[in-house]
Amino acid sequence: MLFAPVFTFLGWALGFLAALMLVPMAFALAQGQAGLAASFVVSAIVTLFFGGGMVLAMRREMTILGRRETFFAATLIWIVLPAFAALPFYLSDAIPSATNSYFEAISGFTTNGATVIDDLDIQTRAILLWRSLIQWAGGFSIIVFLSALASAFNLPGNNPLTRALAKSSRRQVSRRFGYAVLSLLKIYGLLTAICIVALWFSGMSAFDALCYAFSTLSTGGFVTSNTAGTAFASRGIEVVLMIFMVIGAVNFSLHWSFFNGDRQSYFKDSEYRYLLVVIVLGSLFVFFLMMTQTDMSIPDTLRYAVFNTVSAVTTTGYNMPLVSGSGQYYWPIGALLVILVLITIGGSTGSTAGGIKLMRLSILMKVSNSEINRLSFPSSVFPLTYGDQRISREQILSAWSFFVLYCGTLVVVTLLLAFNGLDLQSSVSLAVTNLANAGSAAQPLITDVIVGEENFISYGALPNFSKWLLCVTMLVGRLEFFAVLSLLNPALWRR
Repeated sequence: MLFAPVFTFLGWALGFLAALMLVPMAFALAQGQAGLAASFVVSAIVTLFFGGGMVLAMRREMTILGRRETFFAATLIWIVLPAFAALPFYLSDAIPSATNSYFEAISGFTTNGATVIDDLDIQTRAILLWRSLIQWAGGFSIIVFLSALASAFNLPGNNPLTRALAKSSRRQVSRRFGYAVLSLLKIYGLLTAICIVALWFSGMSAFDALCYAFSTLSTGGFVTSNTAGTAFASRGIEVVLMIFMVIGAVNFSLHWSFFNGDRQSYFKDSEYRYLLVVIVLGSLFVFFLMMTQTDMSIPDTLRYAVFNTVSAVTTTGYNMPLVSGSGQYYWPIGALLVILVLITIGGSTGSTAGGIKLMRLSILMKVSNSEINRLSFPSSVFPLTYGDQRISREQILSAWSFFVLYCGTLVVVTLLLAFNGLDLQSSVSLAVTNLANAGSAAQPLITDVIVGEENFISYGALPNFSKWLLCVTMLVGRLEFFAVLSLLNPALWRR
């Protein structure tokens, strides 16, 4: 194991985080909040001190980034950066608990969207902006790492982005790697800017458009108000949010290829077509359940079904609470179960979305269909393909291993949450949504934690053990198990 490239990347990541802190700092100063701005200044100085120290200490070392180093760097970055990102929350007393501050930061950086803040309306705009910026940075980071590790995860596909990042990571960190990351950042930033403008023109305030664009493209789900559902009352805003949720859940290699001249990249990708099919079928299923079990009008039922389905499949976690004709909040239990299934499925590989991912499920379905055919024709050979590529045995084993780990982790997390005092429905909902990095979607699914006279999930009311457990759950779900579990293999450290 070469530690120099790991700490070099960690140092640069901390430097980037320190630079991001200057944005809400400037915003706080513009709002006349000198004390809050000072919290961001102190946080940025501390972050830059540790990050710059790592880079300077490793400047004379070789920076060869292999698979082991990439696994270690990814895991370390997703553990360490939230600790520094939590400093503004803690120092400004926006979140006075260290545990809660770290939970909020890692929830943002993993694009999970769960929040311990019960009253968003009393928070300063600088803090709300910082939460959204953390999600935006986390979304970009996961795209880079998953693209670089695509071959390590044995995922089918061969695209310019994966080749550029993966090949560069096996040699001394070079201009090619920097160019690939910078080019990806330009695309990510351009899509974010388009989303901001579109939301603004659709009726959102400039500040909300900025925050929601950061949260939407990263499929994070942080909102800026307790009554976030009312912010989606405009049909134009709903359409823009749905479009960019889907864009965030699409493999960014396709965006890379599109902006680099391949205008047919989306239509040639099987996973992109699967994503659209799941959204259509899921919307129809939820629409049917809502039509038979609620008294909402057909247009409203269709709106709510499509928006919440898109939010679930992309693991963004935005909620448009269903309101019955009597004015009460009501979700049919069948629709909630469908939403949980869609969250578990998730979006595309190489995207900011969580879940099992459509590519893996497609491989597993092809393998299952092949085994069923083999029962009728034992001597036949059924070649498995994904797109125009043959699916190898290693890719099948990788998909099955991930699926088993995912299901096993769901069971373990559910049991641990139940042992910590939550009822079964709450435990299952929290385990499913947080492992898929859609923690904000848990709100309409939970009735166990009661705040005031309304039933909704309050992460701040959970015991500290449950919060730390969910932090680990977010981490392993975001890094897709293998990057974290490989570090527990002693052979990895001996090589």
